[in-house]
Amino acid sequence: MKFGKAFYMHLAKTIPDWRDKYLCYKPLKKLLKNLPPAPPLPLPLLRQWFLTVLYEELEKFNDFYVEKEEEFIIRFEKLKRRIEQVKERENHNGVLTSETEFSEDMTDIRKGFVAIHGEMILLQNYSSLNFAGLVKIVKKYDKRTGELLSLPFSLLASNQPFLITEPLSRLVYECESNRETLFPPKAEVVESTAVTTGEIKHADVSNVSLIGEETAVIYQSTLAALTAIQGLKKPSSTYNPLSMSYIFGSEDDDSTGAVTAENSPRHSW
Repeated sequence: MKFGKAFYMHLAKTIPDWRDKYLCYKPLKKLLKNLPPAPPLPLPLLRQWFLTVLYEELEKFNDFYVEKEEEFIIRFEKLKRRIEQVKERENHNGVLTSETEFSEDMTDIRKGFVAIHGEMILLQNYSSLNFAGLVKIVKKYDKRTGELLSLPFSLLASNQPFLITEPLSRLVYECESNRETLFPPKAEVVESTAVTTGEIKHADVSNVSLIGEETAVIYQSTLAALTAIQGLKKPSSTYNPLSMSYIFGSEDDDSTGAVTAENSPRHSW
C-alpha cells in the first residue's frame, strides 16, 4: 500500500480533534512536486524555507504529544484511584466480587479504561506515522533538489519528544496489566504489541452496555486506524539507513510501520 494512501486512511479513522495535529503530508508532497527544475529561489534560501516548514511541523508534533502524554498520566492515575475506592467500599478483602464487577461504578471505570487505552495506542501510532511521513518528505526534497538533508534531519527528528515513546509504552503496559481486574474473562482489549508486530487482536465489544456506545466508537476507531497503517510489509533485499524497510521493517517507499526502541534511528546511526 502506498504510504500516502495508508496515511490518509489512518487520518480518516482517527479521532476528529486529532486530525489537524498530523503532518501536512499531502500539501508538502504537492508543493515539492510542483517545484520547477530550476527553483525560483537560490538553493540556500529554498533550504532555509523548507527547514522552517519542517521545524514548525516538529513543534506541532512535540506540543501535541507531550500534552496528550501528560493528560494520559493524570487520567490513568484517577482511574486507578477509583478502582481502589470501589474495592475499599465493597470491603471484600480488596477483591472485586462478581456483583461489584458489573456495578455502575465499574462499568463507568471500564469506559474510561477502554477510551484511554485506545487513545494511547493511537498516540503511539501518531508518533510512528508522523516520523515516517517526515522521512519520506525530506527524501522527496533531496530527490527534487539534489540536496542531502535526509540523514541529518532524520537524526534531528529522531531525538524529538514525540519520538521518545518509552514512558508512553510503559503506561500502555501498566494499563493492560489491569485488564483482568477491570474486565470479565470474555472481554479483551487491543494489545499494544499490535503496533509493532502487525498482529491486531479484535476484541468482543458486541456488549455495548459493558463499555458504552461512545467508548465503543473510540475502540473501533482505534482498531480501524491500526489496520490502516499496517501496509503491505515485505522483506527487502537492500537495506540502507534511510529506507522504510530499515527503519520500519516494511517495504521501502510504499509501506509503513511503527517506531520502536530497537528500530528507531537513534539506535541505528
